[in-house]
Amino acid sequence: MSTTATKGAAKAPGTSTGELNLGPYYIQYLPGNHYVLDVYGNSAAKDTQVIGFTVNQPETVNQQWLFVPAGPLAPGWWYLQTLMGSEYVMTLQPHATTGSGPVVMQPKAQGDSDTQLWSLLSTEVPGYWYIQSKFGASNSQAPVVIGLTSDTSGASAVANPISFTGFEAQAWGFKPVYW
Repeated sequence: MSTTATKGAAKAPGTSTGELNLGPYYIQYLPGNHYVLDVYGNSAAKDTQVIGFTVNQPETVNQQWLFVPAGPLAPGWWYLQTLMGSEYVMTLQPHATTGSGPVVMQPKAQGDSDTQLWSLLSTEVPGYWYIQSKFGASNSQAPVVIGLTSDTSGASAVANPISFTGFEAQAWGFKPVYW
């Protein structure tokens, strides 16, 4: 994630803490066509699937994301909130027992929110990151990270154990949205 996201002399919009720009961003897939994470059908309904899709022109808010700090009880973890106005956040499908599963949109939880918290782990390609789920995160298990089911438009976003040999399929970049 860029900490100095600017375009020319203009400052990128969004919430900011000090020099850290927290969005909005396109979350862009590394392989192939560089799809971005998208709330399917621009739907504000609970449990709507997150997918990979081509960047919409003109820009649409269902493809724009804010990093919202989890707060002092979970430093280094973030909610990934859509800019759609629903205040829904990316969530590992509730009741996923293995830590693997679809990524959907849910209202931000007030209590146990491990399925809604994410952190970034660097890949071997500069500027690209794994997006790790806090659900089940420990030193004794492989991190669970977001990927797509395929490199095609409309592929579902899923969280699965990290793959260091096929890391491109789980690598994401963050492109600032300029208004």
